[in-house]
Amino acid sequence: MKFFALIIGILLVGFLSSGLIAGQVYTWTDENGNLHVTDTPPPPKSKVKDTLEYQEKTTAEIREPNQRQSIRQDQKREESVRRQADEAAKRAAKADQEAQEASQKAAEAYENAMRTYNIYGKTKDKRKKFKKRIRRAFDQADAAQARASEAAENARQAQEDARSAEKEVEALEAQNQ
Repeated sequence: MKFFALIIGILLVGFLSSGLIAGQVYTWTDENGNLHVTDTPPPPKSKVKDTLEYQEKTTAEIREPNQRQSIRQDQKREESVRRQADEAAKRAAKADQEAQEASQKAAEAYENAMRTYNIYGKTKDKRKKFKKRIRRAFDQADAAQARASEAAENARQAQEDARSAEKEVEALEAQNQ
């Protein structure tokens, strides 16, 4: 255990000394089996275990990993924005379909209300007798029209969101080129 602590201590002192920062580091054993870590070449009778040569990195080599990481982050962000744009386009298409269906149901409800009025409202006596039935048919038509209007507004908002997301994708593409 003391042997390993001694080796670690020697290595730490060796690496932290300023002379080793810019040159070669030699690891060698002497005739007695002692391990040495120095910046000077070992004596001729010793066994060299390892020689390390320090080379300073250029600014380009230092910046390269940061640039790669930045590029990866930009690609992930662009992919995320693309995915959001695709989802927004799907939501817009679904909302548009729902708006068309609601509009169709509203038209059918209005036709049903008109048929009810034509059947039960031809004379004043019939209108008075079937007033509730006629009112209910027109109320259903009004409710269906309100749902159609709400669905159309949802579709408009979804299309606006999809356009906004698509513009963001285009801006990212222009920025990355």
